[in-house]
Amino acid sequence: MPRLLKVFLAGLIVSFLGSLPLGTTNVAAMQLSIDRGLLPAFYFSLGSLTVELIYVRLSLFAVDWLTRRQKFMRYLNAITLLILLLLTYESFQSALHPTQASPIAISQVLPPFLFGMFLCSVSTAQIPFWLGWSTVLMEKKILYPNGGTYFEYLLGIGLGTFLANGIFIYTGQVAGKGFQNDPSLLHWVIGSFYLGTAIWQVWRMMRASRLRQRMKEGV
Repeated sequence: MPRLLKVFLAGLIVSFLGSLPLGTTNVAAMQLSIDRGLLPAFYFSLGSLTVELIYVRLSLFAVDWLTRRQKFMRYLNAITLLILLLLTYESFQSALHPTQASPIAISQVLPPFLFGMFLCSVSTAQIPFWLGWSTVLMEKKILYPNGGTYFEYLLGIGLGTFLANGIFIYTGQVAGKGFQNDPSLLHWVIGSFYLGTAIWQVWRMMRASRLRQRMKEGV
């Protein structure tokens, strides 16, 4: 298999499979598909994809910088938690009052493309994900650190993420039709997911704080 094709397929497969588990961005894409239709959801997906590719490119030449900026990462984690809580409130508000718009519906304030960029930019979990996978692919001699294979790698990642998000977007369309008689139930489900993710984010932040404290005590 040609080397560039191998790099492209590696990026596509890792990105596609990594985007399939429920996450903040793909569930938000599904919710936008339900509430506002296919086109806004795809614009959202393109916005989040743009930021993801920027993060991947940065991770390829700024590994040390990213790993040293722990304070910066803590700020991003706190912003992510706040956004998850706002999305939870928005979903539960829609479930309780289907005919009323939420007073702090952040998905309605920003255009879909900018909302996708914003939400993806504060989702810090993808940084260690791509740092890890890029390192593994370099160790396997699939991805080369000289930058000669980066374009194909990013192209594969972009296509893989877009295809995975497409599944969630069309699932949202199907779910929206299936819950036409009871749209509140769907908002309860989505809100519960956001709430669970927020709880998981708090656990991550507490665990990171404990690790930092142990490192200080060990010095």
